[in-house]
Amino acid sequence: MKFYDAHCHLPASFGERSVVNGTHPSDWPEILNTAKQHKGILPAIGLHPWKIKDAPVDWKTTFLEQIKNARAVGEIGLDQWIEDSDIDRQTAAFIWQLQQAAGRNLPVSIHCLKATDTLLYILKKHPCPKRGIHLHAYNGSAEQVAQFAEFGAYFSFHASQLSGNAKKAPAAVQAVPEERLLIETDAPDTLERTEDPSAFLRCGYEQVAKLRGVPIEQLAAQVATNFTRYFLDD
Repeated sequence: MKFYDAHCHLPASFGERSVVNGTHPSDWPEILNTAKQHKGILPAIGLHPWKIKDAPVDWKTTFLEQIKNARAVGEIGLDQWIEDSDIDRQTAAFIWQLQQAAGRNLPVSIHCLKATDTLLYILKKHPCPKRGIHLHAYNGSAEQVAQFAEFGAYFSFHASQLSGNAKKAPAAVQAVPEERLLIETDAPDTLERTEDPSAFLRCGYEQVAKLRGVPIEQLAAQVATNFTRYFLDD
């Protein structure tokens, strides 16, 4: 079986193919250079909502210079969970980056915490890439899955979301259409110091397969198809 990591960060990669996301102009060059050395890496550049306040004034210029060498836009998004979140600045940066992805029909990896209603409102008002959008570490409700799917959304989950007494993410996993399901690690931040990222990725597959009541081989084949369709097909 081959496992695909729909969302992670440096250092990478952890699966057959991995989408490695930037969060700030300072890490974009390293991601792009690392991708040149490892064919399994798909590089994404984006300004994360946590990094909005630290972004240089010319970050958009840098983005436009470097996006031609990237395979996706990410990690971008909205976050009202963090303290002192400046949702207006987050929204402006998110919409601009979503527009760049839409104009190029690039995959886009979206972070959304405590802001799903705001995200849905934005998606109704602004164009999305024709290939759809990717909601990484999906944090919305199972009921909202169908609403996001109308915008061509793909949904990815990692093992930490599904462990212990978690209820929200497991319910969402069961609600996602099979053709829109992806698995991720969000490594290295999700890992314990001694944890093997490849084992963590496989654990995510195992948990999702169990929740959906399918053999892991069947899930792996479906996720490979979904990953290829969203991230690799033109």
